[in-house]
Amino acid sequence: MNRLRIGFIGCGGIASAHAGRLAKFNDVELVAFSDIVLDKAKAFANRFKGKAYSDWHEMLDKEKLDVVFICLPPFAHKDEVMVVAEKGIHMYIEKPIALDMRLASDMVRAVEKSGVKSQVGYQLRFAAGVEKAKRLIEEGAVGTIGLVTGRYWCRFIRKDWWIDKSKSGGQIVEQSTHLYDIIRWLCGDVERVYAEMDRLFYKDVPGMTIEDVSCVVLRFKSGAVGAVTATIGAVPNFWWLKWTVIGRDATLESEEPNSLKVYHSAEKPLRIEEYREIGRDPMVLAERDLIDAIINDRPTRTPIAEGAKTLELTLAAVKAAESGKAITLSS
Repeated sequence: MNRLRIGFIGCGGIASAHAGRLAKFNDVELVAFSDIVLDKAKAFANRFKGKAYSDWHEMLDKEKLDVVFICLPPFAHKDEVMVVAEKGIHMYIEKPIALDMRLASDMVRAVEKSGVKSQVGYQLRFAAGVEKAKRLIEEGAVGTIGLVTGRYWCRFIRKDWWIDKSKSGGQIVEQSTHLYDIIRWLCGDVERVYAEMDRLFYKDVPGMTIEDVSCVVLRFKSGAVGAVTATIGAVPNFWWLKWTVIGRDATLESEEPNSLKVYHSAEKPLRIEEYREIGRDPMVLAERDLIDAIINDRPTRTPIAEGAKTLELTLAAVKAAESGKAITLSS
């Protein structure tokens, strides 16, 4: 079997996480790496026995690639998705896919016009607890969903582009977007948002323009309501990504992505089930899903259109907080 040839645009930390996992697949080959800092690309090329480029355009022109992993920070996205799509190359793009909906919409149109496969890096859709919740909701075991809550709490700060809102979009757009994507995938699209956010913990950090606390109220198209809180000022060494979905017939509670507790509230006596899968790597499964989709010509779980929808939700939350008004989403 011919192995799929993979190239990288961007050779930072997230690219290393992907490349290390992909190198263990027997049906792919890592062949080319590009980064504006050539030494970074060379380090990848030496590690994985590929070629290094400082210009991704040159890489695409010189290499015959089946898949490109786009691992750029949010502010660095320009036309790479459109060019990759026009060349008929499949892609994995890290979240968020852009910082504005105009560019995101251009990306979606290009990918859908070309017919290539795409996968956005919302790998928590492949976590065990999230998958189980999705199945229960689709099977009707949860019933009508009325209330959704979520918490993305950590103590985290990077003193680089990440604290510059114009480059990262802020915690909601760049980091807790994973939680918003889980909730949207499970409970459907959001119609309207209202939000409050501020910087209260890190006022003394020079150049910091992102929020460090936020609370967002959601109104889903289904009629359900929700609330998501996020902060980068919580407990050191604890990373809380927790959510609850309350339905008429069952309540779903996840304390971490690979676990789920189900309260069958419509049953007498009350039945409680717990699911947990230790050692599951959602990132590997997201990568595998893209590769299998290419080989078997089927859809991916998180195509770029889904990445655009989650981006629209998080951008709307930021706009609501900035304007002090409820924002209605367009899609």
